[in-house]
Amino acid sequence: MVDTVAHVLVPTDGSPLSREALDYAMTVHPTARLTLLHVVDYVEEITVAEALIGFEELHKRATSRAEDLLEREAARASEHDGDVITEFVFGEPSREISDYAADHDVDLVVIGSHGRTGLSRVLLGSVAQRVLQRAPVPVTVIR
Repeated sequence: MVDTVAHVLVPTDGSPLSREALDYAMTVHPTARLTLLHVVDYVEEITVAEALIGFEELHKRATSRAEDLLEREAARASEHDGDVITEFVFGEPSREISDYAADHDVDLVVIGSHGRTGLSRVLLGSVAQRVLQRAPVPVTVIR
């Protein structure tokens, strides 16, 4: 059977489930182009100490962390038969992931679920849940 999925978007935050999502995408779509996307969410990135150092330094540190993460994830994908692209953007994760899928000819999003349940899911929501609602392409959630 021929794989009709040519471009897979794999959002990554370095968590075990995002690594499982990458493994799944490489296994199920071995020749597809993979885009590893990290979204820097300032709300989650900022600490009290970083708030005191100013936006420019915060941006520089967040950029450095994103580049390091994507370098590690790209190394994990080095044996993939298709092209592997890394990108990072700043913004709200579910919106940026959905917008990226819409704007870059993505066929499928493969995303890890953080497995939130109960009250924390109700209060905090889930990036994967919001991507399922917003994405203009099919979404596979890895649990």
